[in-house]
Amino acid sequence: MKKIKVLISDFQFLTREGLIHMVNEKDEYELAGVVDGAEELMKEVLQQHPDVLLMDYQSNDPVLKSLLNQVVASNATNVLIITNEDQKEHVKPLLDMGIKGIVTKKCSQTEILNAIESVSKNSRFYCNRILDLLIEHDNEPKEVDCEPTDLSPREYEVLQLITKGHKTVQIADELNVSVHTINSHRKNILKKLNLKSPTELIVYAMETGLVKA
Repeated sequence: MKKIKVLISDFQFLTREGLIHMVNEKDEYELAGVVDGAEELMKEVLQQHPDVLLMDYQSNDPVLKSLLNQVVASNATNVLIITNEDQKEHVKPLLDMGIKGIVTKKCSQTEILNAIESVSKNSRFYCNRILDLLIEHDNEPKEVDCEPTDLSPREYEVLQLITKGHKTVQIADELNVSVHTINSHRKNILKKLNLKSPTELIVYAMETGLVKA
């Protein structure tokens, strides 16, 4: 089985060593390289073409932001951000940039490894803490929850059509399934995302980048 090539970019020694150990101990992953300086990042991405660039990110560092934009524009790898930041104003620009994976450093090893696998397949992966903060409308602290948002490919299709304003019957016709099946998908999506209404679902999906306008 083809191994997932991971390039690690983290300028903090302890974090970097922890990520290296995490990747090396899994047979299904291959460490493509380690970048500990900003000037080397783009060069390594273009040379290695890793399946995933696991990259630490700090929003107050303009050099990192510029490099990240260059990496995304190159289409040479899929980017998974691991960060200490959990403020909406810091995370939302990453989604706007097209980053498909974001986890926090409070997430478990299992969750980070799951994120690497998902992002390597060009799928989205955001821990729930990241998703929650994007739709928070108050200042009440929330319990950190880093479980992944586990929508199936079919549920993503249904979600995409819901956000386009399609009715249940229209979605059923387009996907060639029954209305009952679509209603089941809709209920499962709401349950998985801990939402209560289709309107809330649409706002959630658009603000978090789960679907694009």
